[in-house]
Amino acid sequence: MKKRLPALLLALTLALTLTACGDSASEPSDSPAPSASADVSAAPEIVADLSKSILEFSVGLSPEDVMVTVNGEGIGADLFCYLLASDCNNFVYQYYSYYGTPPESLGSYADFLRQDAVTVSTYYVILRQKAAELGVPLTDEQRAEADAQLNDEVLEQLKEAYSFSDQSIDFISTLQFYNENVLSTVPEPTDEELNNYVYRVKHILFKTVDDNYEALDDDTVAEKRTQAEDALSQLQSLEGEALTAKFDELMNEYSEDPGLASNPDGYTYTVEDSLVDGFTEAALDLKSGEISGIVETDYGYHIMLRLDVEDISQYSDDFRAYRLDDLMGQWADDAEVTVADAVAAIDVDDFYNKYVAYQNAYAEAHPAEDASAAPEG
Repeated sequence: MKKRLPALLLALTLALTLTACGDSASEPSDSPAPSASADVSAAPEIVADLSKSILEFSVGLSPEDVMVTVNGEGIGADLFCYLLASDCNNFVYQYYSYYGTPPESLGSYADFLRQDAVTVSTYYVILRQKAAELGVPLTDEQRAEADAQLNDEVLEQLKEAYSFSDQSIDFISTLQFYNENVLSTVPEPTDEELNNYVYRVKHILFKTVDDNYEALDDDTVAEKRTQAEDALSQLQSLEGEALTAKFDELMNEYSEDPGLASNPDGYTYTVEDSLVDGFTEAALDLKSGEISGIVETDYGYHIMLRLDVEDISQYSDDFRAYRLDDLMGQWADDAEVTVADAVAAIDVDDFYNKYVAYQNAYAEAHPAEDASAAPEG
C-alpha cells in the first residue's frame, strides 16, 4: 500500500470540479484535456433531489456511517465519498487526456477506485496519528491559519454541498500542516542516500523497435546488437576524459534516442521517475564515470555512462518526501485497517454520476456561491 503523499494532498487542497461519465454535451476542443468549461457532465436523465443530502442522494449513506477504520479511528462516509469522487474525477480527467473522450463507464475500474479511496483514507488517518506519536502536533499558528480559512460562508457551503461534518472539515483543513510536521521529523539524507535516489546518465541507444514500438525484424535486431558490441569494445579500455570524449563521439554517431538533441548533457532522473524496465536499475549500479555493459530494454540496446549530478543537495527535500512516502507505506502496512461492507456495496458508476449531478444542481441553485469550494489545506 503506497501512494505519493503530495498527490494525495491534492485531493483535498484543490477545489473539486467533477465531470461524470457519458457523452459530452459540447464538441471537444483541440486541447488534449478538458478545460474548466468543458461539459462532460452527468447524464441528463439524472435529476438531483436537493431536498436530500448529497450522500443520501448519491449512495444512500449518512456522514455518521463509518467506511474505514484505521487503528481504531474511523473515516465517515462524507469524507470517504468525497475522496472516492475525487479519485473518479481524476481518473476521468486522465482518461480524457489520453483518449480524447471520457470513459463510457467506470464499472470496469470500480474495484481499483474503491481501493484507492481506502488507501487515501488510511494515509490521511495515519498522518495525524503519527504526528501525535512523533511529538509534532499542530502549532497554535497552524491551528489559527486553518481556522482563518473557514469563515461562516465556507462552512455552510461545505456542509450543504458535501455533507461534511465538523470533524471532517477540521480533518481536511489541517491535513497539510500534519504532513509538514511529520515531514520535519525525516532527517536530511546522506550523500550515499542521495546518490541512490538521483542520478545523471548519458546513453547510446540502438533501437530494436520502430517509431510505433513494433519489433524490428530479426536480422535488423542482430545488426543492432553487433553495433552495440562494437561500440562497447571501443569504450571499455578508456577512462576519465578520454572515456567521456569517446562516449560522446559514439553517442552522436549511433544513438537513436529521439531526445538526444535536446539533452546532449544527459538525463537527470530520480528513482521515482517511471522509465522503461531495467534502465534505472542499470544506471544505479554504476558509479560516476563508469559505463555499463549492453543493457537490453523494450526499446533496444543501451550503453550507459553515469555522471555526477550538479548540486545534488538540491534534491534533499525531494528525497525526504520520498522517504516519508516509504515510511507511510510501512505504517499503513502495519496498521489495523477495517473496511466496512458498505464500501464494496458502492456502485461506483452510479454513485459518481449522481454525485456530479447533485453538484451541478447545487451550483445552479446557488449561482452566487462557488459550490465546488473546498478548504485549502
